[in-house]
Amino acid sequence: MDKIRIKSMLALGAAMLVGINPVVSADGENLPLKVKTEVDRPLIHESTDEQKVVIKIEVTGEEISVGDRMPLNLAIVLDRSGSMSGGKLEQAKQAAEMLVDQLESDDVLSLVVYETEVEVVLSARRIGNRHAEIKRLVRKIQTGGSTALYGGVEKGGKELSEFLSRERINRVILLSDGIANIGPSSNREIARLGSRLAKDGMSVTTIGLGGDYNETLMTALAEASDANYYYVADVETLPEVFRNELGELKSLVARDFKIEIRCPDGVRPIRFLGRPEELKTQTGTHTFGTLAGGQTRELYLECAVSPEAQGTLSEIATVSAEFEDLKQGKKAKVDERTVVVGYTDDSGLAEKSVNQAIRAESVIYANAVETERTIAYADAGDIDASRANIVRQKAELNAVFAAAPASQKETLREEISALEETEKDLESESLSKEQRKRLSIGSFLKRNAK
Repeated sequence: MDKIRIKSMLALGAAMLVGINPVVSADGENLPLKVKTEVDRPLIHESTDEQKVVIKIEVTGEEISVGDRMPLNLAIVLDRSGSMSGGKLEQAKQAAEMLVDQLESDDVLSLVVYETEVEVVLSARRIGNRHAEIKRLVRKIQTGGSTALYGGVEKGGKELSEFLSRERINRVILLSDGIANIGPSSNREIARLGSRLAKDGMSVTTIGLGGDYNETLMTALAEASDANYYYVADVETLPEVFRNELGELKSLVARDFKIEIRCPDGVRPIRFLGRPEELKTQTGTHTFGTLAGGQTRELYLECAVSPEAQGTLSEIATVSAEFEDLKQGKKAKVDERTVVVGYTDDSGLAEKSVNQAIRAESVIYANAVETERTIAYADAGDIDASRANIVRQKAELNAVFAAAPASQKETLREEISALEETEKDLESESLSKEQRKRLSIGSFLKRNAK
């Protein structure tokens, strides 16, 4: 075996071992999560051109017992406008009652309803033993007029502020089936409200019901604080949505998990896949607002290794992170990780080293941004551009399909199927509300690593 091949195989082995150490804090204390770093191309074929590499960072929360959870500070903000009459409101009330049953005495709850006006049905208070009393208040809610969504969320935030504390999980849960039409109603204004609440330590989960709500507004609110967004086409599934949301909140192990990736000279960070922005410096940062026990969240950084660095620069990035350990109630740090690659002049060996799972995953995440672009073209009435973008999306997904592992194949099939359904939908020369919402929720989940 020639020296270059031996050297390349040794480099490949070293590259594949990077990032598997346990996560510890600066003082060696075990932490309630695991961090893993990998690259899609651990062995790079040397070239006179830049070579692109995707760095994957995976964070997984450890399971916790119910007794270890932080108390909750929740504000349910419920749309009771005229369009919610009948089954929609009844299902929403039943879901809210189910949530009340799952809260403990030290949890805080407030309930805000809105239509033309905003009303506080239940001011923020500890649950204590008032479960039955609170459920009676929920049952009395009736439908009204228009949709003062901004005022409802704003009031929900004010109720949270009464018990706002780093010792609690502070979250608004908004449910609406309509478009904001009373008070500030633009996507930008309402997204700005979400950002303001996030700066104060609150988050906003949004639940869109039916086919008439504004999903761009709802995703912007949720993304502002890294909370959740749900699309509920069938009101019968509302209790399950509330159950999932509460289950996640009860199992949070970390908050404000900030990842920093630094690349040396010779390596150019390009973008976080699934996100529209490009990176302008050698350092990229991203924050996951929360991490639940058993939950895995992923971040993919695409970068380019210059021709001059190839063959000489093995450490292409360092990854560090800090977060709030909710079990310990203090700040913690993750030991710095070094991301390493090897080099070879054997193109076949380089191709064999490719991590096909990460390659497929990176294309899936990048596809989320392209889906948003497809939606934007359709919204603007440029159906030809929307169709053309779909063709490009399918080509990218199909290019990695054959070599992808089985689990990624299933996701790729789902992504391709969604695009094919959109092509059929566009035969009417517009994008239907239902298909737009299906695309939007899929893109949101990928872009936010949910």
